[in-house]
Amino acid sequence: MKVLAPLPIGFSVFMVHLATISITDTRFNPAISFGVTWIFWVWTFLGAAVAAFYHQFVLRAAATKALGSPLKNWLF
Repeated sequence: MKVLAPLPIGFSVFMVHLATISITDTRFNPAISFGVTWIFWVWTFLGAAVAAFYHQFVLRAAATKALGSPLKNWLF
């Protein structure tokens, strides 16, 4: 017999939303619930920009240095 844990969890989340959204504006995302929505979007895009910078200039630079120069012309 397989365990069907996602089904009752999803159903309980659905029931909580169904019962309380119209009364208390219930949300499960704390960034939206506790703050202004624009802060959620700003920090999301800022984190993505930092991750892209780190990937491009730290991780790729280390890989280029370790492997030699085949990627050097492509990076710059």
